[in-house]
Amino acid sequence: MPSPMTRIASSSVSLTIASGAALSDAFDFSLYAIAIVHMPATWTAASIGFQICQTPGGTFLPLYDKDLNLVQIAGPSASGAYACPAELAGARWVKVWSQNGSGTGTNQAAARTVNLDLKS
Repeated sequence: MPSPMTRIASSSVSLTIASGAALSDAFDFSLYAIAIVHMPATWTAASIGFQICQTPGGTFLPLYDKDLNLVQIAGPSASGAYACPAELAGARWVKVWSQNGSGTGTNQAAARTVNLDLKS
């Protein structure tokens, strides 16, 4: 007898990076393993990095891979959709980070909303 299909949890979240800021608000990624980032129609040129923490109010740190490379989506285009790097799968609390590709924050010229599709 075939086994029943397992339903995959999915959700979406909208994160805002305030005008003159480089970090979004935090969201709980613990129930998910895969994410797609939908870029806003306007975007001050920057890569997308991720800062993570074990608690929502703790100190968020840049996420690096096992080779000490910054985990990022390099140079995304406005209105594009991008798969999040696999290294994000182990994170709990996450902030989307507008940065220059080398780990220095790039402030957005206006408030930007970044939407994420999430799946377990």
